[in-house]
Amino acid sequence: MSERFASDLIFILVVLLIAALIGFLIGYFLRKYKYLKFSEIEEEIKQLKNCCDKTKEEIIQLKKRCAQADEEISKLKSGLNEFYLEKQALFSVPGGMPVVEFDADLAANALGYKFAENDLKIIEGIGEKIESILKASGIDTWVKLSHADPVKIKEILLEVGGPRYHMHEPKTWPKQALMAYTGKWDELKLYQDELNAGR
Repeated sequence: MSERFASDLIFILVVLLIAALIGFLIGYFLRKYKYLKFSEIEEEIKQLKNCCDKTKEEIIQLKKRCAQADEEISKLKSGLNEFYLEKQALFSVPGGMPVVEFDADLAANALGYKFAENDLKIIEGIGEKIESILKASGIDTWVKLSHADPVKIKEILLEVGGPRYHMHEPKTWPKQALMAYTGKWDELKLYQDELNAGR
């Protein structure tokens, strides 16, 4: 009986020893796995931080480029304003563009209908409403319209008339007004025919 008890006790001790060893090994590998996972997470966090730093640097570079672009736009606007001022000066100085006296009959023969001097409605694209907006804004003669910046004209139309005037494109109006102001009626008629044919 004591021999059987001793052998059973040894068996139990061996089983417990094996179980303890297996438990230890499982615990060891679990800790190792967790540590590896933690290391991977740390590496990913490090990479994300690096990515964020690069993105911040790119944002800074983009801001600098935007600032440079704003400077370029300002220079271009300034150059455009200077161009229009030079154009205006050309009309006002002796030896510049000759002032042609308005000949109502000659103008009517070329365009096919009678109109008064500085009638802005003879410009292709300008009707009564737009004429009233322009005149209320100080653009009340052909010469003033010929000096006007098309971008500024568009801004006036949208500001006063609202979004429905977005479809109107004034880029040819100064050129047409210049032809009218200088009495080039045949040229104006041909140009307006070309504009109408292009639609």
